[in-house]
Order: sequence, then structure tokens, then C-alpha cells
Amino acid sequence: MGFPGPQGPYYCDVGADKAYGRDIMEAQSCACLFAGVKITGTNAEIVPAQWEFQIGPCGGICTGDHLWVARSIFHRVCEDFEVIATFDPKPIPGKYNGAGCHTNFSTKAMWEENGLKHIEEAIKKPSKQH
Repeated sequence: MGFPGPQGPYYCDVGADKAYGRDIMEAQSCACLFAGVKITGTNAEIVPAQWEFQIGPCGGICTGDHLWVARSIFHRVCEDFEVIATFDPKPIPGKYNGAGCHTNFSTKAMWEENGLKHIEEAIKKPSKQH
């Protein structure tokens, strides 16, 4: 067992030579939907066999609850495929991208006419601290 090839050609790709683990992600999505978890999508990430799933839309503590249940279901689904999942932010050392849990958010105003103005205002607020 060695390290994967260079990162990049796997991101949102298709094909058995690039989208390793798609069957696992599809099983996880189905199990989450069956359990009532608000899972809205999945995609292959930049490193082979690295996948992302999206939770929502939901707000506040509900988002965290659905995330924890989805992760638990994911571990259980992985048992069926005899693989081990990790949520480690840097599972492969070296120049490979990490696997951080990131959060996307939007407001109703951001989706309406002139929404870009609201997006730009939201970007400015945390930029004062970072």
C-alpha cells in the first residue's frame, strides 16, 4: 500500500480509475435519507477516495445534530464495505490538501435580487478579525 498519485484529477470526477468509493458515498446518502438526515449532496474531493457530503439546509444546532448522525451512519456503512473512514483534517502527510469540515451559509437576502451586495457585506464582517 502506498500513497496516492498527485492530487487534482479526482475532484468531482467520474470513472472507476478516479472516483474510488462512490458506492460507499451513495450507500451513505441513501441511509441518511432513510434516517431523515438532511443530506443534500456529495462530491469527490481532490485526493483519491476523499469525499465530501453536504448537510442542510437547516439552521443552528440542527445542523450539528444532522452532521453527527450522518458521520455515525457513515462509519456504519463503511463496516459493510470493510473499510475505515476518517474525519482527520490531514489524513495523508505531505503536499496533499486536508479534509477540514467547512461551513457554507447564506441568508434569504443573498438569494434575492441584488443578493451580491449582501454577500459582500457578509464577507467584510469576519475579515476584520482574520
